[in-house]
Amino acid sequence: MKPSRQVAILILSAGLLLSGCSPSDDRPREEGYTGPTLPARTVDRGKGQEGPAEPEQHKPYPYDLYTHCGIKWLRFGGRWWVLDSVLPGAEQFQGEPPSRDSQILPGYVTLIGPDTADFDAAGMPTLQFVPSEKEPPGCA
Repeated sequence: MKPSRQVAILILSAGLLLSGCSPSDDRPREEGYTGPTLPARTVDRGKGQEGPAEPEQHKPYPYDLYTHCGIKWLRFGGRWWVLDSVLPGAEQFQGEPPSRDSQILPGYVTLIGPDTADFDAAGMPTLQFVPSEKEPPGCA
């Protein structure tokens, strides 16, 4: 085989291998995506939303993320989760982003898999969380 043909086969093989890699949540992140939209939420004082004790996968649950100490931790499905990554992607909400004057960010948590949960809120990228073996430290 000629060297240029070997290089072409190597590049084609690598391309096919990499094309199978995609975000773990199976949501399209392409421009023009017109998938399902959720209504933007507002904080309902006195009724904090934290989702169920045993959430179903791929179902968005209303969730109020307490932001006083930052957005690194959340408690969902009976356990603590820690922020792993921020995924910019398609806007999934109808309505205005929540007020930045509050210590609570209303949005939705979706269990993507047993070890991945996404938090989405209007006007924000997706925050992807993974389970934590420890509880969050207190605020300074």
